[in-house]
Order: sequence, then C-alpha cells, then structure tokens
Amino acid sequence: MSVLSWIRRRRVRLDEDDFQDEIRSHLAMAEDERVADGVDRQTAHYAALREFGNVTLTTEAARRVWTPRWLDALRDLMRDVRYAIRTLAKNPAFSLTVVGVLTLGIGVNAAVFTLLKGIALSPMAGVDGSARLRVIFGETSTGRQVRVSYPDYQYLRDHHRAFSGLFGSIVGNATLGRGRSARQVWAEIVTGNYFQILGVRAEVGRTLLPSDEMAPGRQPVVVLSDGLWRRDFGADPAIVGKTLEINNEPLTVVGVADPTFHGTTVVYDVDLYIPVTMAPQLGFNFGSRETTPAGILSDRRAALFYPQGYLRPGATAPNAAAETNALWETLARERPPADAAERLKVAPFWQTPSGAPIIMLPTLSVLVAMGLLVLMIACANIAGLVLVRGVSRRGEIALRLALGATRTRIIRLLIVENLVLAVPGALLGVLLARRGIPVIVTYAERLAAPDRVFFNVAVDGLVMAFAVLVACASALVFGFVPALQSSRVDLVSVINEDASPRGASRGRLRAGLVVAQVAVSLLLLVGAELVTRSLEAARRANPGFDASQVTTVAVDVKHNRYDGRRGRVFYRDLLDAARADPGVESATLAAFTPLAFLDAPARRISIEGYDPRRGEDLTFMFNAVGPDYFRTLRIAVKAGRAFEDRDDEAAAPVAVVNETFAQRFWGGAANAIGKRVRMAGGDWRTVIGVAADVKYMRINESPRPYVYLPFLQAYRSNMILHTRGPAPVDVLVNQARAHVAKLDPDLPILYARPLAGGINGALILFNLAAKMLFLFGVAGMALAAMGTYGLVSYVVKQSTHEIGIRTALGASDGSIVRGFLRRGLGLGAIGAALGVVVALALTRLLGAVLFGVSATDATAFARALAIVLGTVAAASLVPAWRAARTNPLSALRHQ
Repeated sequence: MSVLSWIRRRRVRLDEDDFQDEIRSHLAMAEDERVADGVDRQTAHYAALREFGNVTLTTEAARRVWTPRWLDALRDLMRDVRYAIRTLAKNPAFSLTVVGVLTLGIGVNAAVFTLLKGIALSPMAGVDGSARLRVIFGETSTGRQVRVSYPDYQYLRDHHRAFSGLFGSIVGNATLGRGRSARQVWAEIVTGNYFQILGVRAEVGRTLLPSDEMAPGRQPVVVLSDGLWRRDFGADPAIVGKTLEINNEPLTVVGVADPTFHGTTVVYDVDLYIPVTMAPQLGFNFGSRETTPAGILSDRRAALFYPQGYLRPGATAPNAAAETNALWETLARERPPADAAERLKVAPFWQTPSGAPIIMLPTLSVLVAMGLLVLMIACANIAGLVLVRGVSRRGEIALRLALGATRTRIIRLLIVENLVLAVPGALLGVLLARRGIPVIVTYAERLAAPDRVFFNVAVDGLVMAFAVLVACASALVFGFVPALQSSRVDLVSVINEDASPRGASRGRLRAGLVVAQVAVSLLLLVGAELVTRSLEAARRANPGFDASQVTTVAVDVKHNRYDGRRGRVFYRDLLDAARADPGVESATLAAFTPLAFLDAPARRISIEGYDPRRGEDLTFMFNAVGPDYFRTLRIAVKAGRAFEDRDDEAAAPVAVVNETFAQRFWGGAANAIGKRVRMAGGDWRTVIGVAADVKYMRINESPRPYVYLPFLQAYRSNMILHTRGPAPVDVLVNQARAHVAKLDPDLPILYARPLAGGINGALILFNLAAKMLFLFGVAGMALAAMGTYGLVSYVVKQSTHEIGIRTALGASDGSIVRGFLRRGLGLGAIGAALGVVVALALTRLLGAVLFGVSATDATAFARALAIVLGTVAAASLVPAWRAARTNPLSALRHQ
C-alpha cells in the first residue's frame, strides 16, 4: 500500500461528516421500520435513539479507534491553544505585562548570544564554518605564544596531511597613495591559497591565487575589500587593472573581495589583501627580528604567521597535534633554528593567541552569565504573576476538576497558556536585540576610533532559534510550579472563599520568588558596580605615563625613499623645529606608542654575565625613542639618566631598561647602571638609565621587562612625533603637521591625533562590559521592583477585610503603612542578605574584567545594597499607602 493511498484512506476514515451521515441514515432507517409497523413517527424516533445509544459517545469512541493518538493529541493541543488565546485576550493587562517582562529577558539574552556567536561561533563574516578552523602556533618554554616563520609555514603546508590546506596571514598598517594625499589603511598580508582555502570569491575580478606567491616581488598585485572599493573608489566597475600606490610601490588591482568578507583577523576591518611575497618589497617587517624586512621570507627567526586551515574529513584534532609535533621535531633536526618556539600547538580558532576571541570571551562569558540572571529574575517575576492569576481562576479550575478533568490536563492547559505568551515575547525579544545590537556596535566603533573595527554580529536564524528555545524553556520554568499549585484546588475552600493552608502555601511561594528576585538583582548590581568601578579605576589609573596634552603625528620617510642618513637628518630637523615652537614644553620621537591598538614587536635580548636557564625565554618588547622621551611622556627615571642629544649614531651604544627588567636580572635599579645588553645579535649596549614601568599593551597587564633604545642608534623609517605643551592639543597637532609639510611637502602624515585618543582601545572591553552590565543591573532591579510591588499589592488585596476591621477599631494610617512596608522590607532584607552571600562567592569569577578593584569591594556592595533596599521600599510604599486609604465601610461590606 502506497503512502498516498494510506493517507487517502485515513482521510476518508477521519471524515466525521460522513460518519455523522451514516449514523443519521441508520437512525432514519430504524425509524422508518417502526413507522411501517404502525408506530407513530415521534415514538419511532425516540425508540430508534434508545436502541442506538448515545450518539456523541459513539462518535468519540469511533474517533478514538480511527484517529492516531498523535493526531488526537495535536487536536487537543490546538484546542488548548485556541482556548488560551481567548482567555488571555480577556485579560490584556496580565498578558501584556508577561509579554513585556519576557521581551526584556529574552532580548537581553538574544543580544548577548548574538555577540557570542559573532566572536566564537562564526567569527569570520563571509566564511562558512569559520569556527571549524584550526590554528597552529608556537609556544616557548615559558608559555609565550609565538608565530611561525614563513619557511616553517611552507614546510608545514607541504608536509601536513591532517589539514586539507594551510594558509597564513597577518594584519598591519599600509600607506595607500603617495604624497600629501596618502593615508593609512589596514592591510592583510596573505599566502596565495588564502582565499582558496576559505572559499571566498571575488565580487569583481579575481582573488589572489597560489601563483601569486611564487617568487618575492614578482606579483605586484592587490585585492581590495568591498568597503575600500566603495568608500574610496566609488565602486568603480573598471577598478581591475588599475594601479595603486601602496607603501610607495605600484600594485595592480586584480579584484574586489566578496562584500560579506572582512578578513580573518576578528575585529579588524581589512582594506587590502597583498601576497606575502610582496612583503619585503613593500617594507613590511612584521615580527621580524631583523632591522630590515629583507629576511622576512627566509629567516626562521622572523615570526610571521599563525598557520590556519580545516582538518581533512576523518582527521581529528589529536591526530593533527601529533602530526604537527612530529613535523616540528623533523624540522628542528633538519634546520635547527637559532631562536624559535620549543613546540607547536594546534587549537580551535577562538584560541588564536592575542586574537579578539580569546581576549573578549572572558568578558562575553560574564555578560552571558549576567544575561541569564536577568532571565531568571524575569521568570520569577512572571511566576509570581501567574500565581496571583491562579488564585482568581480557582473557581474555573475547580469546576473543571468537578466535571472530570484530570490534574495533568489542567497543568497542560496552564502551561500551554504560558507557551502562548512566550511566542510574542520571543519575537519581540529578537526585535529588541535587533535594535540594540547596532547601538552596541556603534558604541564600540566610537570607542575604537580613530581605528576602524568590524564586528560580525547580526540577528539571524540561529539567534531566532536561540530566542525560541529560551522562550520555551522560560515558559516551562516560570509556568510549571505555578501550574502545579493552581491545579491543587480544594473545592471546600473555593466554596467557602476562605484562607486555606494551601492559599498560605501559595503566598509563601510568591514571597520566596520575590526574595529570589531581590537576591539575584543584588548580585547583578554588585557585578555592575564592580565593573563600573573597574572602568573608573582604569581611567584614573596611572599607566606609568601622562597622555594628556601630548600629540602623536606619525610619518614614514621610506615613502619618499629616504635612506638611513637622510632619514636621521629629517627627524633631527623635525625635532628641532618642534622644540622651537613657543607653545611646546618638550618634544620627542618614538617608534611605538604605549597602549596602542596593535601590539609592539619583541626581540631576543642577551644580558652580559647572565646565564639563562635551559629554555628560558629572553624575548622582550622594545621601543626606539628620542631625547626627552621620558620627560615628554612624564615617565619617571628611577636611576641613571635618560637619552640625550649626544646619544647619536657616533656615540657608544646605550640602552635604558625598565624597573622590572633591572629587578629581574640585576636585583634592582641601582645595580643596573653600567651593565650591558645585546639585542638580536647586535652590539653590546651599556645601560645608562632605569625608567619606571609602563602599561605597554593592556591596561590590566602585569609588569613586564622592557627596553628603550635611542632612535639615532636604532634607526627606523617610521617614527611618531610627540609634543607636550600648555597649548590646546589641536594647536600642537597643527603645528607638528606644519613642520612636516615644511620639511617635505610630499611626505604623507599617516595620522595626527592626541595620544589620549589613541589609547582608547585599551579601555574598550571595560567600557563595553561596564555599560552592558549597568543595563543588566537596571533591568534586573526594575523586574525585582515589579515583583515586590506585585506581592505587596496582592497582600493588600487579600487583607482588605482585615484592614477594614483595623481601621474601624481606630488604627491609624501610619500604622497600616508601616505594617505593609515592614513586610516588603523584610522580604527585601532576606533577599539582599542571600544576594550578598552569593555575590561574595561568585564575584571572584569576574576577575577577567576587573581592574584596580577587589572582587569583594565594600563600596560596590554597599552601593548595590542601598539601591536594592531603596527600590524595595519604594515598591512597597505605594500599595501600603493605598491600603491606608481603604474605606472601612466598603471593605467590610465587600466581605
């Protein structure tokens, strides 16, 4: 029997109209037979009915026999849904309140899930299955994670069998254009198979190919991002084949990447994709230990990539790790590196060292936990509302039970009502998240400005499914216990309309829900207070330098083909001109700024007389700075002296180290003066000074060793002019711009801005976490206030008779207000006490987002406590005052 014929037969069987027709026909025939025997029509009709039996029961019995159970259950469910919709429509205040609370709870969680999905579950926009990417990185004996050199990447790519392919990429700044119109953009230096492995197509022209990586300097091509193509070239359809000046070199545009693709480095919004074999010609020296970029493609010490790729079908992560280790050991035997990672590790993409996912996930985890707490408060709030509504429906439920309905049937009906409310709550919650996400992204972009960032966050089908799942789970959580309570109706108590033990039990349950809401709200507020105080502490924190009234004007003289000699002359003249300005207190140069968006490079350093332990990692960050650097940034010099004009290329090599460096290797600043260090095999340098520690990469980082070199002895073509003075920073910036233009009218200024504005990226996580947790705390507190208000209002309503008697006996308004206020505050105090205990145990988990504040900070706890108790008091006062206004005559007459 075919499926179609089975369905057709079932449909015929289930046609109740036909069945009813058959019954009517049977009754008519029986009636006609009796009429034919001489019985009158009416008597014959009743006799036929008596003989046949109950038509309705017969129909129901037939339906039970013919209809599949699942279809019968579905019909019952649809009947319950229709009934729930009609019932809820008759009580719009209750329905709208529940939907509103659910919208808030689900919206908060949908927004947080969207952020989590964009960072961890699908981190790369425009790349299917990007979360399945695996990344290979080196690790030193001290656990420092390092990149892999280009030769090592090639070896792994050619010999690894666990991966279907490996690509490499790294992001850095490039200069687009020439002369005064040149500007700085984000460029991703990639291997030729980059687009091929990721499956990213070109919108216009073609993407890069493996043939573009054949030989250094032979493929001067570039792929543009869709954003740059539209922003700077007006979506020119004839862009392919045109030549662009990038780092002063002509590159031919071969295509425009897919508009949904923004690069593989999460958060960076990449503008250009350049073959790695063009890196030396364009002057890139990412992570290279060489002073020139010439060795970037051949030197195994020049760490460049975190190789990435997808595992082959059937390959597992342990297999990939084992094969990687075997290849690394083989490589180390064949070509022993002078300085490289001791081992390689294979990890999921979200564990990419220094990547946005691993940096942001602790913050997102905190936000997820806080979002769930808001949802818990919402569920407790709705459960309280459902309990109150259950009291008013005791008569209806008692009638259903008296007519034979089972408790299971009643509970199912009540839960269906909750699910009916959850659906619009989920839809509106998704809408709330959809409206809120752009606000969050815009705020994050404003925090990161002037750097451009991109967050792969959007409300899609996965977010919708998550919201529906949360809504259904919420409906079961807040609906099951109240439904269980409501189904336990005592018919006697319903008839007598008297307070019963079960009623008292229901009151205790509702009071318990209020206590739970207050406790969770206090936990939320403590978390919000701690992170907000961390942000304040981070803003007030002394990072070791003073960024106020300091300018940053970046130039790179290699764009105008300066050699080292001309470059030194240019920077000397620029420094002299800046110093001569009347509004400038001091001026200096530096290769890097502290707390910048990009990490500074590091080099291996040898210390004279120090015998490193086996496998000890002696790679530290450094900066090339000019005279007056420490004075301009107001970094304290603890011992010795700072760099001066005399520390030029003709003088003996010198260096300044920070306090942590001096303490680690010589036992303190006083012992460091006169000691010698050597950087990456260069000349020995005498330590002439010890500077105070500075926050170099993250505002919450631990002290780390750091080395300063005089820029005239460690020449770099790209330098940043810093000036400090009492004049407005904008004036100082314009003066610095004018000096550059006067010295070389064709030299582009890469950027010019206040130093304080350039370090916003260091605070972006604290800012985001503080703002979102503050909103979560406000939402939780508002829900708790609603719960408290609802409970006290309910108690007032239940106590109308008592209030009337007390008032008639002479009780004052104040005593009645104090009584209900005491009840509300009593519950609030219990909830607050529980919240304090829970917060003391859990706030230690916020360590990843705290700075300068203890997880048990007394001020944060005191503020949260005051807000919670104040809100509970306000929520209790209104219904208490209303109770005092009760007319005793009307109250007694009502009873």
